[in-house]
Amino acid sequence: MARSAGEGAFADLSRGPLEGEHPPPPSRLRPPGWRRPVVLVSVAAACATTVLVWWVAGSRPSAPAEAGGSSGGTPSAVQPQASDEATEDPPTGDATPADDPAASADPTPSADPTAGAAGQAGQVDELLSSSSSTRSSLSAAIADATGCRRAGVTTIEDITASRRDQLAAARTLEVTALPEGAALKQTLITALDASYDADTAFLSWARRHLAGGCTGPVSDDRDYRRGLSRSEAAQTAKAQFAQAWRPIAETYGLTIWKADQI
Repeated sequence: MARSAGEGAFADLSRGPLEGEHPPPPSRLRPPGWRRPVVLVSVAAACATTVLVWWVAGSRPSAPAEAGGSSGGTPSAVQPQASDEATEDPPTGDATPADDPAASADPTPSADPTAGAAGQAGQVDELLSSSSSTRSSLSAAIADATGCRRAGVTTIEDITASRRDQLAAARTLEVTALPEGAALKQTLITALDASYDADTAFLSWARRHLAGGCTGPVSDDRDYRRGLSRSEAAQTAKAQFAQAWRPIAETYGLTIWKADQI
């Protein structure tokens, strides 16, 4: 009796392997769940390692504040140790004056109130001495020019230049510390300005007198007469100045100049 197709298939599955066929590898014959114990052992070992690491890390003393951050976070980079100057305690507010060089220094002594006046008076005295030297040679120079001597003209030229310089110096004098200093200065400027005008007039006369052969009366020359007039104005101003200068000279031990010496 012939077998059906289904019976043939059933017979193939129920029979064992035919002769000459290789049996399947042993691993293929193991049940699917044979690997579970190995996996569980691996997981348990990893957990134990993790616990051990955390236990060792927790048992170490905490790092100094400079080397790490807050607990539970990622430690920051280690900072370099501060220098000795930075770690010293800051000075307290109750330091003694000796700790502060500026506080321990001696205070600047107050300036002598008379020092400025004495210095200014000395500057005026020097100018008066120069003016006196210039005046003393004027009379002899006029006499030489009158006698038609060329040296007289040269001397008057030098005198005129000196008077110009003295007038400029008088205008720059500092007299703020002197009593009535502004009035004293103005009187001296007026006197030296008149003397400079007189010398300039005498110089014009002397040059023309020698150029003309030294002829004619000197007293009739217009520049000579102007020189005499300005000399009188200078003498009046010098007299006023000498009167105001006397007490200042006595106070500071300076020369008591007279009007005909300036």
